[in-house]
Amino acid sequence: MLTHRVRRSVRAASAAVGVALAVWLVGVGAHVEIVMKAAGIPSNATGLGGFVNGAHALVTPALVMVAAVAPLALIAGGLVLLFGGRRGMQIVGTSLGVLLLLGSVTALID
Repeated sequence: MLTHRVRRSVRAASAAVGVALAVWLVGVGAHVEIVMKAAGIPSNATGLGGFVNGAHALVTPALVMVAAVAPLALIAGGLVLLFGGRRGMQIVGTSLGVLLLLGSVTALID
């Protein structure tokens, strides 16, 4: 059972983390324009149009990165299976699942 002091210090720590998270989110909000410019989203795109434009612009580089890492993950998962590890199929399944999901993002958004 936790004492009153421990509870109070846990509350203070969680409040400090909450404040730090809020400050970080405000700081990140200032960088949204940089991402919009890099993704090629027009400044007059509002609502769902901005989201769709951003998704189209960001999917191709992300798909290239995942496609570059997926063979390495498949090899690593195969080696884990070869040496008797239990997590090898999870590594293989995750790498293929992420590749398939990211490949279908454009179709899901359209």
